Amino acid sequence: MKMYEYQPFYESDKKVLMFYHLWHGAFTESAVSIDVHAPRNITRIIKKNRDALNKEAVWGSYISYHYWGEPLLGYYDLANDEVVIRKHAQMLADGGVDGIVIDYSNYMGGRGKAYTKKELTNLLETYLKIREEGNRTPDVVIMCTWIAEEGARAANDFYEDFYTKDKYYDLWFKWEGKPLLLVHSRRLSEKQKNFFTTRRPYPFLTPVDEEHAWPWLSLYPQKCGYTKDNPKEVVSVGVAQNWSESLDFFSARDENGYFITRGRSWSSKGQKLLKDPTSSLYESNKGANFNECFDRAIELDPSVIFVTGFNEWIAARFKNVPNWACMSKDPTPPFGAFCDAFTTEFSRDIEPTREEELKDSFYLMLVDNVRRYKKLERKAAKINPSRIEIDGDFNDWDEVEPKYHDDVCDIANRHARGIGRHFYVNTTGRNDFKLMKVAYDDECIYFFCETVSDITPCTGQNWMNLLLHVSFDMPNWEGYNFIVNRTGVRENHTTLEKSLGGFNWEVVDDKIPYRVKGNKLELAIKRNLLDLCDKDIYLMF
Repeated sequence: MKMYEYQPFYESDKKVLMFYHLWHGAFTESAVSIDVHAPRNITRIIKKNRDALNKEAVWGSYISYHYWGEPLLGYYDLANDEVVIRKHAQMLADGGVDGIVIDYSNYMGGRGKAYTKKELTNLLETYLKIREEGNRTPDVVIMCTWIAEEGARAANDFYEDFYTKDKYYDLWFKWEGKPLLLVHSRRLSEKQKNFFTTRRPYPFLTPVDEEHAWPWLSLYPQKCGYTKDNPKEVVSVGVAQNWSESLDFFSARDENGYFITRGRSWSSKGQKLLKDPTSSLYESNKGANFNECFDRAIELDPSVIFVTGFNEWIAARFKNVPNWACMSKDPTPPFGAFCDAFTTEFSRDIEPTREEELKDSFYLMLVDNVRRYKKLERKAAKINPSRIEIDGDFNDWDEVEPKYHDDVCDIANRHARGIGRHFYVNTTGRNDFKLMKVAYDDECIYFFCETVSDITPCTGQNWMNLLLHVSFDMPNWEGYNFIVNRTGVRENHTTLEKSLGGFNWEVVDDKIPYRVKGNKLELAIKRNLLDLCDKDIYLMF
């Protein structure tokens, strides 16, 4: 039997930064105030309305923000939704991301609506709580606009409101021994220059042409941002790029109506030119663009990979397109024009989505690519056979290795207002997992878990469900072939079911032995019930 482990991400000297957005709240207020249908979902508008690209009536007003798709966690407001911030922090830290780079590239200073101070405060305070609980979060970087005067004005706001507060100091991502701030340093005060390590935000998709400049989105094949002492300091990796013949809007079309920017499916090996920006023919979920850019970054082997991005989601609907947008110039089509996000294909979010074409595919790609970049190989951990008595005496688990530790304090009951009419409530969180183990012998596979507090009674719904993936060839629900504890749970015995395809289950055995005592649970499943009698077993959590 083999169990695979990865060395922890934080043991690597390679760093990954993720572009992150806090505008979910303040930036959508104007759209919601004038549009009872906000937030509007561009991908679904086009799918539900056959001629949506030619009908202005199905769209929100000009300049109002539209979502390219719906986040898995809903249309959240980061000013008040601590659960979403916690989940993002957990996903990014577990995925090997060392720091988030908060996008303030459009903030010109002055503490106006674009400052999103409430959202930033909520994020930093939540990160402090998570760390106090013993869990990890990414570190934090702020990126100001690339214009010297406005960037310095914005940096001064952040410095006075946040960086001068000692309690936040450990949250900042350090570079060259000091908190990293992405800003043109020319107009900073001497005190600020001494406090920060600065790098200039580089807004162009073409190669960096000056020292100390960090690009956050580059065209394939990317080149490194550099300093005199480090010729390979940073490389950007993008999910997609709003570029046709030059910088453009993601919604750009050519004279024949084909969408032409570099979407998720774009590759140097070829581009699919289609007239339906929501077409399944793109095969967006395969991430050709993202993976090719990551391949290039790993080949260059920089000190930092800067990924764009995690949770952008929204773009304003333009009527008058600026001159720099290559193929998007007036006349603007009836559906308007969208610069930084448009549809499932023409967007660059890694955060899992409810849109069926993508789901969590880009998050999984991120994890795999970060492991490649940090050279974290999967290693087989030797596990000696152990027979476990299912008797409520857990001493026979003491020598079982390896141990799988879960983040604690993350049962995450949610009660938060989202965008528009959305309100999110989830009170199902109960048992907070802490530690898990697996053992085996010739007859059975044994499972153990330990929770933070005593395990709740088995009378509730969805109690301690155990989902098992054993084969890609068997019917499954979301990849899982078997489930335990979904039905038929009673004292000392429970039920194993197999998927018939999707969420349709058939009982395999209703006498699976288990025991609970305090905050520990153990159970045993015979190998023949899982069709694993004569097969090597590879266990992964």
